[in-house]
Amino acid sequence: MIEVEVRGQLNKEGYEKLKDFLAKNGWFLGRKEREMYLLRGHPGHSHDPMAREMDIRLRNTDGECEIMFKRKAGDKNIGREEISLKLKDKDLEVAKLAVKALGYTSAIKMHRIMNQYTYDNIHWQVVKTPKDYFYFEAEQETENEGDVEKIHAALAEKAGSLGLQVLTPEETRDFLFLLDREVNEEVVF
Repeated sequence: MIEVEVRGQLNKEGYEKLKDFLAKNGWFLGRKEREMYLLRGHPGHSHDPMAREMDIRLRNTDGECEIMFKRKAGDKNIGREEISLKLKDKDLEVAKLAVKALGYTSAIKMHRIMNQYTYDNIHWQVVKTPKDYFYFEAEQETENEGDVEKIHAALAEKAGSLGLQVLTPEETRDFLFLLDREVNEEVVF
């Protein structure tokens, strides 16, 4: 599947307002807490998230662990093909040892709390970071790479109709770099 998403930064008030709106007008799917480790140094990796061809992460979402591979799909870096390798463990300690044995010695650790909703056939995540940075993601999936741009435009239009500002690729890069500096942490395995 190819995931197509738009993202926008929120302040605390916007975070609460969007959660309230989606809870009243959509379907609440649940609250998830996620610990992630972004691996680096493999083919297709770039420090610049907009230039990154391949993203490999260890993820623990409420005790459900996986290795997640996301590969760029489409010409404009607005869609990603996702592959999930589920792990039987309930934490990432064995996975960290395994990737260390494969040569990964460090990673970027991220922690997020996500409230998830479905509204207007769109999957919405309203996200809080440990240092009170907030953002939203609106996403849909497709099997057809030819639909990526059309879906991206529709997601941006829907977010705009809700009064949400969608980040441009440059703003997304700046926001992700801000999270790396202020919230995420470099860890050694």
